Amino acid sequence: MDRLKGHAASVRNTVSISGGNESEVSTTHIAIFQIGDKQVTLKSKEPVLINEGNEVVLAGKNKSGMFNALAYKNCVTGAEGNAGWFGRMLFGLFFPIVSVIVWRTFPGASFSIFPKLIASIFFCSGLYMLASGANVFRAVGAVKEATA
Repeated sequence: MDRLKGHAASVRNTVSISGGNESEVSTTHIAIFQIGDKQVTLKSKEPVLINEGNEVVLAGKNKSGMFNALAYKNCVTGAEGNAGWFGRMLFGLFFPIVSVIVWRTFPGASFSIFPKLIASIFFCSGLYMLASGANVFRAVGAVKEATA
């Protein structure tokens, strides 16, 4: 897990809204800013509370010259946030359970491969969500350690 500390510059905030009509709406808050010469992207379910010139501590991953922050703490205001480890871990536990239920509901070779394929997709999605949640959780720990 990489850490980055410095003063935020060129802070821009936006939102991404998905869903609608008769389905649930999901809003993701996105902050894009610079720390020194490093471009930073931070996504969160809660508004990102970083203003121009605030000193921040970030934890995340460097990818293609961009720092993808998973957790942050604003040293000026004390505000902190992350990309949402709890929901990811919850779905990461739920999806494999669903896959086992599907797998056991359709045993035997006489059934088509479709239920097994669905079960495998749920299982792999669950493992991905668990790994993703664990990364965010580690990032939260890295930020707390850096600001302690």
